Amino acid sequence: MEVTSVYKILLAEDDADMRFIYSRMSVWKECGFVIAKEVSNGKDALAVLRSEDFDLVLTDIRMPFIDGIELLGKINELGIDVAVAFISSYDEFEYARKGLVLGAFDYLLKPVNEQKLGDMLRRVTEKLEEKKVENTCSDYVLSALEAVGKSSGDSFTQDICTYFSNTSCRDISVEQAAEHFGFSRDYFGKLFRRQIGESFSKFSTLVKIEYAKELLRQSGMKAYEISEELGYSSADYFTKVFKEITGVSPAQYKQSL
Repeated sequence: MEVTSVYKILLAEDDADMRFIYSRMSVWKECGFVIAKEVSNGKDALAVLRSEDFDLVLTDIRMPFIDGIELLGKINELGIDVAVAFISSYDEFEYARKGLVLGAFDYLLKPVNEQKLGDMLRRVTEKLEEKKVENTCSDYVLSALEAVGKSSGDSFTQDICTYFSNTSCRDISVEQAAEHFGFSRDYFGKLFRRQIGESFSKFSTLVKIEYAKELLRQSGMKAYEISEELGYSSADYFTKVFKEITGVSPAQYKQSL
């Protein structure tokens, strides 16, 4: 996956020599990360996390005041949205396993191998990139992707997800989408089917119906109003399409909520 951001790391390590060794590693930049701040214990790490945002906490397990396991527990209690990975010794495996149970992303054994660290950072990047897309992608588009058995992981799907989320549902056409992405209509149509697993027209309809379901759940709009909102020629045709995809009419769907 292409890295499109620089992600911030909070490094929690009580050994000053180890912090220096980590700071000299080239793997951070290669994987799109930067050690934004260093602390020497879990207490300071927690204080920093309360006031600043980070994408990854890389923490030693054994530290003064608050150890790595306690730090992860506090992060969970406070609902801080950050990935956590542990650095541990062989004799601390049981601690590391407890951390995984609590939701740690992974753990690395000392001495840290740069290749293994890079592998972990790339996996963290995948999760962060997916989360970034989900945060900018409308729920109804994600639901449409789920309906065709597609995740938002690869770059093409991410671009499609963002495009549909930022485009009025009633105005989406394969010609407009092809022009937006700089492709011919025929090439884009074939590429879309190959990558998404469904035709552009069918997927566009799925997006509209998922959006309609969202409107039925969250607004007081009537079926005919939603039909007009989505650009359907008539409320009857909208109802027909809605029922073909969901198995129920808009009115029946709303009654089931």
